[in-house]
Amino acid sequence: MKQSPVFDIFERPGTHRPICSSPVVNVTLAQMDLCGSGYPEAFSHPAHMANLAESAHTFLGFEGIRLPFDLCVEAEAVGCGIKPPGRESPPSVVKPAFENFDSLAIPPDIFNRGRFHIVFEAAVCLRTKYEKSVPIYGGITGPFSLAGHLCGINKLLKGTIKNPGIVRGVLKRVMDFNIVYANRLLDAGCHFIVVIDPSASGDLLSEKTFQTFLFPLYQEMHERINGKVILHICGNTNKLLPLIAGTGFEGFSFEGPAVSVRAARQATGEKMILIGNIPTKTLLMGSPEDVERDVRTAIRERIDLLAPACGLALQTPLTNLKAMVQAVHQILT
Repeated sequence: MKQSPVFDIFERPGTHRPICSSPVVNVTLAQMDLCGSGYPEAFSHPAHMANLAESAHTFLGFEGIRLPFDLCVEAEAVGCGIKPPGRESPPSVVKPAFENFDSLAIPPDIFNRGRFHIVFEAAVCLRTKYEKSVPIYGGITGPFSLAGHLCGINKLLKGTIKNPGIVRGVLKRVMDFNIVYANRLLDAGCHFIVVIDPSASGDLLSEKTFQTFLFPLYQEMHERINGKVILHICGNTNKLLPLIAGTGFEGFSFEGPAVSVRAARQATGEKMILIGNIPTKTLLMGSPEDVERDVRTAIRERIDLLAPACGLALQTPLTNLKAMVQAVHQILT
């Protein structure tokens, strides 16, 4: 099987044309109907997870497959209260696992709990089928967001001011677990790791807080994860871009229109593969012509991997997602 050009982009940045590929969740109700696998079964059955994940490639033409579909796998296994998924909603964290920072601990048998085996089995299935003809992105919940799930995000944010030493210890324990999980996903068959850390947004964190608590963790994750890593942070990260560029991560997935490709490129240079930033609002509510307009802007400003800016709304029409792929081919031919 021919190797996907996505791998070449990561091996030789700046030497290839943009490609439509998405390391963020890109599942819609229409895809569920077409492929025969949907929510909630795709959260608990590896065959359904794999089938739904690959529908982004088989039905939309994206050069990429992403799994799992939620940010609760880790939190659920540790002991957070979880709202179960439904046909039109992923699971969500509704109660922290720990009442205070001192009690936070990752169980030694963590990978025997929860849904980890579902994700691993789905990754094995997809790797066997595609080898390197389509990249497989394995998503993990980043250290700040996962710590927020486990202890409560408000408590965590206050702790960065009132108990900075304790919070650093909490984040270190969570990061160590992140690294083990990421490497297990790579062993199972994922080609790239996507660290999704929405609570690390510049909308919540100052530059100083990001630099103090997250920058060194991200650098260590880059050193200890045995593969290429993409960082995805939602919201406005403009003030954080110079720091993100120094993490060592190979790619950065960011949200438009809050962050433009031009701003991200100016801040990161050629240090990172830039991924994004087609607004999910445009994809949900706009026309194919609106999508093409945003694609043209992203390509003009030198995006590497064209992707939705964040996880898609389930009601997003397939016509708009296919318009992304078609626009890339039309613009570059």
